[in-house]
Amino acid sequence: MSKQLIPIDAVTPGRLGLNLQQKTSILNPQWATNAKNCRMDTAQRLAMREGYSVSTITPTAADDEIEALHEFLQGDGTVETLFSTNDNIYKSISSPSSIKGALTITDGRWYFQNFNNKVIGFQDGEAPIVYSGSTFATVVAGSGTIPTSKDGIALCAFGRVWALDTDGQTIKYSGLLDETDWGGAGSGQIDMSSIWTQGMDEVKAIAAFNGSFLVFGKNHIVIWDDGIGSQLGVAPTELQVVDIIEGTGCISHWTMTAVGETDMVFMSRNGLQSLGRVIQEKSNPMRTVSKYVRAQLLEDVLQQGDPLDLRCVYSPEKGLYLLSIPAEKLVYVFDVRNKIGDQEGDMVFPCFQWFFKDSNAQYFAPTSLCVTQAGAVLMGAGTGEIYTYGGADSDDGEAIRYEYASPWMDLGEDLGNRLKMLKRIGAIIFVRNNSGIEFKWGTDFREVNGYINKEIYDPSTSEWNVDEWGLGEWSGGLFLQIIKVPARDVGQYYQVRIETTTTGQFALQQVELFTKVGRMA
Repeated sequence: MSKQLIPIDAVTPGRLGLNLQQKTSILNPQWATNAKNCRMDTAQRLAMREGYSVSTITPTAADDEIEALHEFLQGDGTVETLFSTNDNIYKSISSPSSIKGALTITDGRWYFQNFNNKVIGFQDGEAPIVYSGSTFATVVAGSGTIPTSKDGIALCAFGRVWALDTDGQTIKYSGLLDETDWGGAGSGQIDMSSIWTQGMDEVKAIAAFNGSFLVFGKNHIVIWDDGIGSQLGVAPTELQVVDIIEGTGCISHWTMTAVGETDMVFMSRNGLQSLGRVIQEKSNPMRTVSKYVRAQLLEDVLQQGDPLDLRCVYSPEKGLYLLSIPAEKLVYVFDVRNKIGDQEGDMVFPCFQWFFKDSNAQYFAPTSLCVTQAGAVLMGAGTGEIYTYGGADSDDGEAIRYEYASPWMDLGEDLGNRLKMLKRIGAIIFVRNNSGIEFKWGTDFREVNGYINKEIYDPSTSEWNVDEWGLGEWSGGLFLQIIKVPARDVGQYYQVRIETTTTGQFALQQVELFTKVGRMA
């Protein structure tokens, strides 16, 4: 008598995100070893990311690289979107117009900050520039000497402009609400060279966080507080060091962003860090929120060369932190909203990798990023165009490539030491458009032993017209399809891959392997 097929379920596959650190180990099937263009949807399924649309009706020159994007929020509530290229500064996305005025622009890497109903721009070796609604102009000192903001490191907060001077150690601050006052009674400076505790360091970022003033070196995080508070946050002359975290820091202020009101994330030499977590566990800065992709992430970041060319953004609406590595044409995406606690007690952000194609069907990663007050995620590219991520079924008409690979699985404690004869692969898939799906499988650490293609057709039509019964409103049940394909192989360990190139919505809800159990391996 033939043996009975045993179904082995992997529910919510990939929910924990990528695990590249242990990709050759036996893991829980909720991990993924490939998650290309994936995200977790609201039903906790491994879904295809959204697409983007082109927002620039009249693009700048085709070879322009948009290096900075910024939203100017004015006191009356109106907003303007500004962006810079290697020879100009523009306002308006749909029909850009130059606002560089009499400035000569030779580098688009401007670090823009809102300040007192104006925008201040900072760049390495340059005096700050200011915009209040007409055109940009160089800030002219009314007193003192304006810092030229080494590496463009600066901050507009607590009613003042703070900027790093050319020595990489001195942080100067302006007078109250006056970007031209650098020598008056309200201005001053902080010398960080005498503050570092583990040898000399250099300032890599400055930030405001929960009413404190933070200075990041490569290997230090210094937290300053005035202990008294004020209407504008801190009194500079009363600042004192209240804590120093050693062994970690920030590699570039372009990787740092606030996450809600209680946390910040940034790239360090150890990986992606959560400031709240670092403060809580400062004795072990190696415990990063990018723990399971750490080595590959650091290697990809290193390939960028200059960390000042990295770009990041956090979208509160989507709960995602995006880190763009243009040199690698790759975006690391961390799901802040669905953070997990692992077996070692560490907090980890599920991670996915995104690859975009531009209007020329070439892979790219954004050279600038911005999230607007309206919740849009804007992406600048090297084609002189700006794209809006989300709300689209494709990448400007290009179908999106979705790839999922499970970890190596032993299919449970009871079966782990036995050979399994694979007979069939099943999947529950949420799909809205015609799609060709590739099912692949490997055994015993050989990644692909076999594959089979399956065509899925638009399930929105039905001879019973069930949409009229309201079934389409029940969590998209109308678009869930149970797919089973034949498979043939024998092995102790299995890996499954599901891939498609499609438009519209696509999500993997469950994977099921049908096997016969054989002898001991």
